[in-house]
Amino acid sequence: MKLLCFIKNLKTKIFAIVVGTVATLLFYQTTNRVHLYEPQLLSFLWIDRVTPFLPSTVWIYFSEYVIFLFAFLQLKDNRRASQYFYSYMAILIFSSVFFVIYPVTFPRDNYPVLSEHGFSGVALNFLRQHLDTPANCFPSLHVSTCYISAFCFWGECKKKFSLYFLWSTLVAISTMTTKQHYFVDIAAAIFITFVLYWIFFYKVSYRNFYASNGSGNSGAAIL
Repeated sequence: MKLLCFIKNLKTKIFAIVVGTVATLLFYQTTNRVHLYEPQLLSFLWIDRVTPFLPSTVWIYFSEYVIFLFAFLQLKDNRRASQYFYSYMAILIFSSVFFVIYPVTFPRDNYPVLSEHGFSGVALNFLRQHLDTPANCFPSLHVSTCYISAFCFWGECKKKFSLYFLWSTLVAISTMTTKQHYFVDIAAAIFITFVLYWIFFYKVSYRNFYASNGSGNSGAAIL
């Protein structure tokens, strides 16, 4: 069985963005709030203990919400864009399974947002109170969706890969400095991202959109 390279123009890219966004909101927000089991706390590693609480880094944390949009629209190779979409969706589904069978929470109450934290504190409080409960920690979907946005440029543009990899790393660090995640959440997310990237970019076979459509352009068949 071959997956369909359905990205062929800007219109299909926008369609994929809408599908991915709706799926992310549905899967994440549901598993973030509805639990089959009581979410568990994890033990802090030394790196968790020494990482400072820096509410001002919430703005780096928020940049995750646009990184995959920028990356997806900047991809020039439509086949690679399809691979990106499939790997992103696989990461979303795989992570959601973990959120259901092994829910993990973070002790945010140990890191209260104070008045001296200013506008950054207000933004972080908004995140905590309205967008994201302390659950869905392991693995960090926030981190994995960033790193897949970097890996997708590895075979297309090394400069963009370096830029997005650096951006993703800053986001990963911000998940700890805003006390949203444990270090193990980040490590697991990077591992899962690399494995699923390798599968969907190097192991899965794909077929051309027109060949699957049965159009007269049968010579464009298998990629």
